[in-house]
Amino acid sequence: MGTFAYAVLTFATGFAPDIGGVIALRILDGMAMGAVFPIPYIYACELCPANRRGRYTGWADSFLSLGYFLSPLLALILIPNVDNTTGWRIMFFIGGLPILFVVLTWRYLPESPRWYESRGRFVECEAVLATMEDRAQRSLGAPLAPLACDDGAVMTPTPHPLREVFTPPLRRRSATLWATFGGTFFIFYSIQIFMPTAVAKMGYTLTSAFAFTAVIVGVSIPGKLLESWVVERWGRKPVIITFTVVAAVASLFFGFVRGAVPILIVGCLMSFFGIGVDPAVKTYTSESYPTEIRAWGVATTEGFGRLISGVVGPSLIPVVIDNLGPGAVYALVGSVALIAAAVVLVFGRETRGLTLEQSASWDQWLAPPRSRRNRHE
Repeated sequence: MGTFAYAVLTFATGFAPDIGGVIALRILDGMAMGAVFPIPYIYACELCPANRRGRYTGWADSFLSLGYFLSPLLALILIPNVDNTTGWRIMFFIGGLPILFVVLTWRYLPESPRWYESRGRFVECEAVLATMEDRAQRSLGAPLAPLACDDGAVMTPTPHPLREVFTPPLRRRSATLWATFGGTFFIFYSIQIFMPTAVAKMGYTLTSAFAFTAVIVGVSIPGKLLESWVVERWGRKPVIITFTVVAAVASLFFGFVRGAVPILIVGCLMSFFGIGVDPAVKTYTSESYPTEIRAWGVATTEGFGRLISGVVGPSLIPVVIDNLGPGAVYALVGSVALIAAAVVLVFGRETRGLTLEQSASWDQWLAPPRSRRNRHE
C-alpha cells in the first residue's frame, strides 16, 4: 500500500496548480515513502538464509542507486530542454511508474512466514511454507531434507512492540543502530541533495553540476555490488566500519579539491564507499531485532536516522555552504560519519552467519565482543 500511495501521489504532483499544491503533495508523498523504506530489507532478512541476507540486500539496493543515478540524468535532459511549466511535471509523471511494481508484488511475492508465525497465524504460515517447499522441490528435482528446529519454541505476539525498542536490553542496540544509520546516511543525503549545489559553488554551471552528480552517484552501484560480496566474507561490522571511514576521509577532502578530475575522483570515492555501505547498515539493522518487533525496530531506526541525516543535517547545510563554503559542509559530513564508525566499533556486535534468532538474542548484544564467534546455519 505504501508503494501504491507513493506512486499515485507522485503522479498527481505533476498536475499541481502551484507551489502550495506541490509542497502539500510532497509531504504526503514523503510519508508514504517513509512507510516503504524499511520493508524490502525486513522482507529479505526474513526470507533469505543467513549466508545470503547481506548479499541479496546489496544486490537489491544497487537498483535503488540505479534510480538515484537516472534521476539527475533525467533532470539534465528534461528540465533544460522544455519550458518551465512542463519539465518538472514530466519528472513527477515518470515517478508514478512504480505502480506497475505494486501489481507484480501483489501477484508474485508471498507474505513472510516468520511474520505469520509471530502473529500466531499458523495456518497461513504453513501454507506459505508449503508453497515454497513445493517450488524448491520442483526446482531441485528431489525432496527437501528434513530440518530440525532449534528448540521448538513458538513466537507469540508482543503486547507493546514499540515500547520494547526503548527498554533494556533493546535500548542499547537501538541507540547504536540509530547513531550508525544517521551518521552513514548523512553521506548519502549530502551527495544526493547537495552535490549539485556544492559543485556549482566550486565554479561550474548547474548543467555540469548535474552531470558530475550523476557520475558520482552512479559509482555507488558497483560500490553496493562490492559490499554484497564482502559483507558475507568480512562480516557486517568490518564492512560498515571500513566503508564508512574511507568515505568519511574522502568527504573531509572533497570540499577543498578543485578541478574536474579531482572532484570526480574524490566524489566517486565518497559515493562508492559512503553509499555502498548502505545495504550493510540495512541488513545489520534488520538482523538485530527479533521477528515480533523487527518492523518496529527498523522503522524507529529509519525514522531517527533519516531525521538526523535527511532533515536536521540538510537543514543546516544551506546555511553552512553559504557562509563557510563546500569545504565546511563536507568536513561536517565526514566528521559525523567518523562518529558513526566509532560507535559501531565500540558498541556493535557481529551478526554474520547467525540465524535471526541468534543475531537478535539479548545475549549477543550483552556479551563482550571477544566472546562471540560466527555461526552459520
